[in-house]
Amino acid sequence: MRVPWTYENPSCAGVGSDFFYPEMDDVDMVHTKATISICNACPHLAECAEWGIQRERYGIWGGISASKRKRIRQLRGITLPREEHIA
Repeated sequence: MRVPWTYENPSCAGVGSDFFYPEMDDVDMVHTKATISICNACPHLAECAEWGIQRERYGIWGGISASKRKRIRQLRGITLPREEHIA
């Protein structure tokens, strides 16, 4: 599986990663819908979504929010490695 930032001409290339990792206080439906619409226009949507399901706890990947990816992982029996907390 290719890492998403190596895709050719992804829709998110010119947007900036902060758009896909909003601060929790800043999250609203308008922002989320705008972010997902960028993903939905991307030719790499499915591949990026699968990357997010398999590897990512935070942000929006392939048009799927962190909470939806968590539910998908539960349905598929996928467990992500424990997070390392830096003190």
